[in-house]
Amino acid sequence: MDDAPDSRRAKVSAIIPAHDEGRTICGVIAPLRAHPLIDEIIVVDDGSTDDTVARARSMGVRVVSLRRNLGKASAMSRGVRAARNEIVFFADADVTGLTPEMVTRIVTPVTSGGYGMYVGIRGRKTYWANRLLRITPILGGERALRKSLWDHVPRSFKRNFQIEIALNFYAKHLGHRMGFTIVHGLGQVIKERKRGLLPGLWQRLRMIGDIVLVSWRIYVVLHAQLLLGRWPGAANGLVLLESPRRPPRN
Repeated sequence: MDDAPDSRRAKVSAIIPAHDEGRTICGVIAPLRAHPLIDEIIVVDDGSTDDTVARARSMGVRVVSLRRNLGKASAMSRGVRAARNEIVFFADADVTGLTPEMVTRIVTPVTSGGYGMYVGIRGRKTYWANRLLRITPILGGERALRKSLWDHVPRSFKRNFQIEIALNFYAKHLGHRMGFTIVHGLGQVIKERKRGLLPGLWQRLRMIGDIVLVSWRIYVVLHAQLLLGRWPGAANGLVLLESPRRPPRN
């Protein structure tokens, strides 16, 4: 189902959703600026109250600001709408250790046409934890994909932390080949360190709740709908779990 772009000409729009990430945003932007396939960098300011915007602009990249904090998926969606290229690369604003070589490993499988989506997973310190990726959901903020895949994900899944599992499901459901690579040396500032112990813990619990909720909606409710053929047009996956009176929008 994937078209095969010429990797020598394919360019990528990098999108960085950011909320109060002034301490790490420049370290994420720098390796993207140095990458030959990254044609533009868009930082989506998700209602930040710190110096995230000023630091991003000091790096000479485009900043799109949301009026208030709407959540990661909404910021990602705004970035996709602003991007000029068909292939987009998402990067979390709180990662550390990102290098151009890491970006190449994640982006090239999509620009070459071999995959519709490719995900970079931060390497665990223990071997058994990495092996679990074969049986657990592929969750990673650093991923490359085509906008056509993003557009096929119903709006109801473009909420907070639900988006990554939704992208995984629709990539497979619509016939886009999906892969991942374990990226050692890529770290992340944990929420408890960024926000403080209790606010960070609360945000982590909300993230886990989002993951559990979307997993239930997709792998239980949605599968049941598919098996029962409940929704007209379910075969193309465009209206599943959406109101039949309102088509999905970004």
